[in-house]
Amino acid sequence: MDYDEVMRRVAAISPKLSEHARNCDDARQVVPESMRAMIDAGFFRIPQPSRTGGYELSLRTFDDTVTRLSQACPSSGWVLMVMGAHHWCLGSFPEEGQDEVFGNGRDGLVAGTLSWQGTAHPVDRGYRVEGRWQFCSGVDHSHWVMLGCADPKTRGPSVHVVVPREEIEIDDTWYVMGLQGTGSKDVIAKDIFVPAHRAIDTRMLFAGESPHALNHPTNTYRLSAEAMLCTSAASALLGSAKFALQTFIERTKQRKVILTGAPKSEHGPTQVRLAEAEAEIHCVHLLLHGILDEFDLLVSTGIKFDLAHRARAKWHAAYCAELCRRAVGRLYGGAGAHAVYAPSALQVAFRNINVGAQHASIDFDSSAELYARERLGIR
Repeated sequence: MDYDEVMRRVAAISPKLSEHARNCDDARQVVPESMRAMIDAGFFRIPQPSRTGGYELSLRTFDDTVTRLSQACPSSGWVLMVMGAHHWCLGSFPEEGQDEVFGNGRDGLVAGTLSWQGTAHPVDRGYRVEGRWQFCSGVDHSHWVMLGCADPKTRGPSVHVVVPREEIEIDDTWYVMGLQGTGSKDVIAKDIFVPAHRAIDTRMLFAGESPHALNHPTNTYRLSAEAMLCTSAASALLGSAKFALQTFIERTKQRKVILTGAPKSEHGPTQVRLAEAEAEIHCVHLLLHGILDEFDLLVSTGIKFDLAHRARAKWHAAYCAELCRRAVGRLYGGAGAHAVYAPSALQVAFRNINVGAQHASIDFDSSAELYARERLGIR
């Protein structure tokens, strides 16, 4: 499996995903037809370790896949992004944990939430985990759930654990303005025992310093989990923004000014909106691929992924999300009154972008502060 083959498969299933995109929103989860198409195409194996049957391909391959699928179906692209990030994270877990999830060629689909919303109490040979976690995208289709846990005393980050889905409760809270089809519901754990081989220190994972990351044929898992996730989240928004841009172009070619009947495409301010939005979306593409270039260099050389790299990747990804939000907002603002109706594809894209941009990994304010403090030498 290589980049070209993955892109061929993306092109092959994109029409099916596009056909079912509205059905995902109605069902408030990715419909089985779309989920099965992505599984059969092997997309969840792109970031999965090769020692467990995955393809262990570059994050460039994974992020480009997320972008292109998000153009066809934002919910499907988002669920692939989130689950795929967890499959990638498992490359830093103990080998016994990796084998339990993915062994014997299984598609061990892993949903979850990386933020430490619940707690983990250390016990003999593992942890007792409890709490509630929000935003568990794709949990209806998962076999496992990855959960970030806080220290019960300090409330600071402690460990990330993986638990079988049947051991947690799903609370259907996902009634939202956009990305309805991701099924990002709450999950609840009630005093679940998690063995040590299905846990990893959170700080070690986020810094890319797990000793288990060294036991792979590539250096892929030596990157920062935080940087990997924020870049992938921005890649999903880029797909939705590209869809919105193309939708605006097609709609504008057909629109007429109501009072005069003149073609809307000849309206100067409309042309300016299009030009600005296209430039912003192109900037997102360049920024993201700049981050991915740096990932490729670090993977090929094995250079340590330090705080400077993490801060820059996180900030650039957050700025990409903001540029997508601005671009689609500008397009929606120039789409006319008919864009407010529910069937409007541009309205759907506007809602999806604004929900996706709220993801904690690409928070604009905190990412900007982290980057600026690092550049100014403030610790």
